[in-house]
Amino acid sequence: MSDVASNRIVFTVKLGELAEIPGTPFAYWAPASLRELFQKYPPLDRDVARMPDKPKIADVKVGLQTSDDLRFTRFWWEVPAEEIAASREETLQGKKWVPFAKGGRSFYHDIQLVVNWANDGEEIKNFREPGGRLRSRPQNESFYFRPGLAWADVGSSPRLDMWRLPSGSIFSCESAHAVFPASQSHTWQINAFGVAELSALLFWILDPLEHGRSVGTVAKLPVSPAILSSVELAFFAREAHDLLREWATGDETATVFIAPWILQAWWRQKGRSDAELLPVTGHPLARDFAWSEWEGARRVRQVLWEAWGDGVLRPLAEACARWEEALRRRLEQIQSEINEEVYRLYGIGEEDRALIEAELGRPAEGDQEADGKEEEPEDKEGAAPEALVTRDEHVRRLVHYLVHEAVKEDPDGIVPLRDTYTAAGELERGLAFRVRAKLAELFGETAMPTVERELREALGKTLDEWLATDFFGYHTGLYRLRPIIWHIASRPRGVPAFGCFVYWHKLDADTLRKVREVYLRPVLEGAQREAERLAAQYAEKRATGAPVRELREAERAWRQAEERVGELRDLSERIQNLLQPHRLSLTSRSAWVAEKVNEITAHGCRPNRDYGVRVNIEPLKQAGVLPVDAARVKG
Repeated sequence: MSDVASNRIVFTVKLGELAEIPGTPFAYWAPASLRELFQKYPPLDRDVARMPDKPKIADVKVGLQTSDDLRFTRFWWEVPAEEIAASREETLQGKKWVPFAKGGRSFYHDIQLVVNWANDGEEIKNFREPGGRLRSRPQNESFYFRPGLAWADVGSSPRLDMWRLPSGSIFSCESAHAVFPASQSHTWQINAFGVAELSALLFWILDPLEHGRSVGTVAKLPVSPAILSSVELAFFAREAHDLLREWATGDETATVFIAPWILQAWWRQKGRSDAELLPVTGHPLARDFAWSEWEGARRVRQVLWEAWGDGVLRPLAEACARWEEALRRRLEQIQSEINEEVYRLYGIGEEDRALIEAELGRPAEGDQEADGKEEEPEDKEGAAPEALVTRDEHVRRLVHYLVHEAVKEDPDGIVPLRDTYTAAGELERGLAFRVRAKLAELFGETAMPTVERELREALGKTLDEWLATDFFGYHTGLYRLRPIIWHIASRPRGVPAFGCFVYWHKLDADTLRKVREVYLRPVLEGAQREAERLAAQYAEKRATGAPVRELREAERAWRQAEERVGELRDLSERIQNLLQPHRLSLTSRSAWVAEKVNEITAHGCRPNRDYGVRVNIEPLKQAGVLPVDAARVKG
């Protein structure tokens, strides 16, 4: 740390002055006016701070360490929503999974992980080393399922990324810790204080070497009684939480997902009310969702009612971009208002404020040269994006959502890439046809030429090409490397001769056999007949002395047909090998993963969805029946 405000390089400080700060950190640069706050006000948690004579404000706790997350945790979309519990009692009544808080961003964090807590954590509590030593650490269980606050243990922002921890969840020991106010009425005030600039600087004073945002350090933050009684701070934090939660309703991986942002804009422009737009995930954390009535939130949402330019998808994407821009502006205002209020309540003078703002990397007020923007902390599980969602990305999200709906609706969860006649001679429409049908249902047949043009502009290629070559990679990234739509394809790159999409939640022991026999075999037989026809045609032209150019074209068509047959036959053989008993070798952080992969292949590939995507996709990865992006699914 350096005293930027005065540019001092020499400091004179007594050891007794350093001792004014709990733990006596070597914060030689901290002015006396900030050091004295630790003497003037009680710590956030007197027990952890070892100051039993101070008022009790909150409990600051570490939570569950599974010691094998690959075994015990999933993303919520990997498990049936009806198996997600929201209370200890529900885990004793057959519900296995519980929302598991890790990481997070300020104010609102969408808890996308779930942890195996069946029978009140029976399996985790008995997770032991071969010698009998307990591996897991389920700490502070009495605080599980309770509402409170949490913060990320690491992050790129100088602020504590404190956010509201909803009831019905379990918090982590490793990447997110929790605060439980002694009075629930103080939750939002403590949330606001936690994200304020002053708190970040006080934290640095407590931990100049930045060892991490530990429970022991956060517990020592001095909390003014004026903070706990501030109505303004409570309003600011609650509004920021609600704004971010409402934005998350457009993210398909969020627990509160309603519809893609672009579709919400369309529905609102068609007159749908807030009451008609509610989460569709069935996740217990979405049960209490309601659109807020904050004046700022209403102004932010108002842009979705307005049309911006010509076209169909483009103006909707523009409205969504303006929604996010308005959201960001309001969040910046809220953060600024929180900082101002906290500075006022603590009586922070201009000199100390300038030091704080300089140390946190933000220019003092009036400095026009810097842009004043703060970096969002890195968190791969968060709902709020780090960068503005582009107009093209809004279009891609819509297409992805419609693909997901089409695959989910299919009776057996298998949708061919192209229109295909099955083994029973029935025409099964391809994925592109189904997506176009949904687009036409939404926007009308007359709008489809415009929609097709806008799709090509946003996707960089036709819808058919994008589905064949780009969709699976996009889906894999969007779903945090735990994809639930698998693209079985006859080649790892480029446009395959055969492709079909399989839905995770309908995957069973018969899925691969059906792909091979019902969908692939008729295509292979048709390709063989076509290759035979072209071979005969080439032979005839050769026998009759056809012109060289015509002969070469006939040979090229025949050779291409033979290559297509070879590609299809190779896929058929790969799937057939998957259906035979076999063992696999793989590298994983978890021995459990390797064990379960070989369990599901021991009698021919027999999926077990309870083991999650990571285990079940591995045999298909190694068999080479998925696009190259499947290699990203690791752990």
